[in-house]
Amino acid sequence: EGLENVETLSGFRDENFAKSYQTEIADGPLAGLESRAVVILDEKGMVIYTQQVPEIVDEPDYEAALAVLK
Repeated sequence: EGLENVETLSGFRDENFAKSYQTEIADGPLAGLESRAVVILDEKGMVIYTQQVPEIVDEPDYEAALAVLK
């Protein structure tokens, strides 16, 4: 709510996404799937925040991500 220019990215439609963004789980029973991650870019396209969730069952800290935007 109140956010503009938000783009959600996913590996669902791009088979190279996980490797390109380094979100692919390397080993174990979930190998080849993607981990949950948040990446925030500034208006120039530079990365200003990243968060990769260590456990797939957990969600990212959305409040921390939103705080970067304020």
